Amino acid sequence: MRFKDRKDAGLRLAEMLYKYKGSNTVIYALPRGGVILGLEIGKILNAPLDLIITRKIGHPDNPEYAVCAITEDGELFCNESERATLNEKRLMEQVEKVKFYPKHNPEFLFLYHYLIL
Repeated sequence: MRFKDRKDAGLRLAEMLYKYKGSNTVIYALPRGGVILGLEIGKILNAPLDLIITRKIGHPDNPEYAVCAITEDGELFCNESERATLNEKRLMEQVEKVKFYPKHNPEFLFLYHYLIL
């Protein structure tokens, strides 16, 4: 499926998710490209939009190339084949620099029947 832009993608994805309109749903989006999609989906489904914040860990030779990501609560997700090429001490130093404080109480998740990411 090809989209004209992110707004078009959000509108077309919202059509596919229309069955969730009015069904106690929250939309989660990842910053940068995902926010535009999430906003359009949320408007059509009349659902609140929230963000999931992650921090990229770039490759030492190319910082724009993400080899890992750290979630709000500090969980690390990596491309394991790339991680194997990294200095583990350096990676852990970068992880320690990132301090995330979850903005939601876990009970917040139970307010909704459906979570769309």
